[in-house]
Amino acid sequence: MTRLRLGGALAMALALLAASVPTTASVPAAGNLRLSADLRLSADLPAPTPLLEALAFVPHGADPVGFDFVDWAQLKALHAGTDISGTSPLSERQRLMLDIAREEAASMPLGFDRLPRWTEAWGWDSTDLDWEARIYGEVAVMRFGEHWDARRFREALTGYGYRPEDFPGGTVYHPDPGAEVPWQLRFANMHALDIHGKGVTEPMVQVAVSDDGRTVLFSRSHDAGPRLRAALETDPARAAASSFGLAARTLGRPVAASLLRGRAACSEQTNGWLEGEARRLAASVAPLHRYEVLAAGYTRTHPTAPADGRYVFVYERPEQARDDLPGRRLLIEQGYQYDDDISRYQDVAFSLVDAHVAGSGLILDVAPVGGAPVHVLRNIQIKPAVFATCGAVPGQPAT
Repeated sequence: MTRLRLGGALAMALALLAASVPTTASVPAAGNLRLSADLRLSADLPAPTPLLEALAFVPHGADPVGFDFVDWAQLKALHAGTDISGTSPLSERQRLMLDIAREEAASMPLGFDRLPRWTEAWGWDSTDLDWEARIYGEVAVMRFGEHWDARRFREALTGYGYRPEDFPGGTVYHPDPGAEVPWQLRFANMHALDIHGKGVTEPMVQVAVSDDGRTVLFSRSHDAGPRLRAALETDPARAAASSFGLAARTLGRPVAASLLRGRAACSEQTNGWLEGEARRLAASVAPLHRYEVLAAGYTRTHPTAPADGRYVFVYERPEQARDDLPGRRLLIEQGYQYDDDISRYQDVAFSLVDAHVAGSGLILDVAPVGGAPVHVLRNIQIKPAVFATCGAVPGQPAT
């Protein structure tokens, strides 16, 4: 089974559903189930958040498999690292990255072991970033801090054989497919600026750098320039109005988030892994509607505060979200982690704090066990989640 996984450096703090949701509809509800107004009808779009800015790099009308985001500015602020950058002493950068690795749900492809070599080779590392985003299998986007100087990175690209070409909004750097891999990059196990952080196993990619040097896009295809230009010209309101944008608005400003296309997520979460009690529970509420987007993220108000987690399901129609609310609430409250009939979510991962519907969005707020945000993200990135199943349960007749 193919696993959707988190890529990139990650972390995000989420503000909950925008105050732009105007009214709350009263419907019969049990416990902490509630309904509120339709996200799609909100005329007052929220101010662009870093997550919404990053979503501008998803082309209009595109249907990506998944999208991961990390708010590095928040991570650094949470861990006394606001002033740390790639030019800081290695010991300070290592301390910051180790704190993040211990306390946050951040996957770091430039990670602890690569920190010194990557900076030496390319002139930057994750401590220079404001945020990072990855569109599965397509592109990675880095937004650098306002004080970062891109000259060293540009010089490194040309020095390693990349050919610059001016493009509206920035410069595109084309790799030379016939060039010999420089020994410095072979030694550092990073001859390619690949979009999955796998080093020498990936081909060299095309790179686009914005005119101000702060936005850098990496693409396996030959579309880095057009992608960068389109994103820089995109109206944030358009990105906010898409299904991915609706999910992002509901997450608010997360430290880290993962958004999955509904069609792929439904298949991933439902395909035949259900066993024992998990199968019985899923069958008891099936069939649940297919959704357009499944998103997960977390917020944290300060370093010692527990993380607040949120799952968002965006449906085509509000009535689908309303129909599914009782079933998904039951599955997250009583469900078992993965195919384990021993470990309930509430014992090993998180407990449900609130379940409600906002128009076409179904929202599950959770409190991670021990305040650890890793429990929120990995339950859709690494493991199938019984509360995210769709349609009839395999082996069970649809009702």
